[in-house]
Amino acid sequence: MRRALAGGVVEFRGSQLTVGDYAAGPVPPATVPLWLGSNGPRMLAVTGRSADGWISPLSTYVIPPAVPARQRLIDEAARSAGRDPAAVRRIYNVIGAARGGPGLTGDVQAWIDALADWSVELGFDTFLFWPTIAPLAQLKVFAAEVVPGARQRVSERRGQREG
Repeated sequence: MRRALAGGVVEFRGSQLTVGDYAAGPVPPATVPLWLGSNGPRMLAVTGRSADGWISPLSTYVIPPAVPARQRLIDEAARSAGRDPAAVRRIYNVIGAARGGPGLTGDVQAWIDALADWSVELGFDTFLFWPTIAPLAQLKVFAAEVVPGARQRVSERRGQREG
C-alpha cells in the first residue's frame, strides 16, 4: 500500500490474491497514513507491524476491559518489527449518549471521567463518537462540554504521573 501511495509499481503474489504490475497514481501531495480497523490477533499483529494507527471496534463490541490484551498484541508486533509502539496511534469508537441512552451513558462528568480513563489507562489518543439518541444535540454536548473537559482531565492526570 505504501509503495502504491508513493507512485511505485506494486506486485504481490499470495495464496488468495495476486496483483501484477499495478501502477498507482497520481501521488498524493502528502503522506497518507495507513489505519487499520482490526480486532483478531492476526490483524492486530499486522496493525502493530505496519499501520500508522489502530481503529478499535465499537466500545460495546470491544469493551474497555478487553482493550489491554489487544493493545499488547499491537505493541508486541510493533516491537518485533523494530517499531516504537507509541508510533501507532489509537482510536476508540465510543457509542452512547451523554445524558442517557444505550452504550456509555451518564452525565457529562461521567463521560469526561470515562474518556480520561480510556486515554490515560488504555492508551487511546482519539475517540470517535457514535450518538445513540438525538445525534445533533449529543454532538453539541460532546463537542462543547465532554471534549474540553476530557482534554483538561487527561492533561491533569498525565501531569500528576510525571510530577
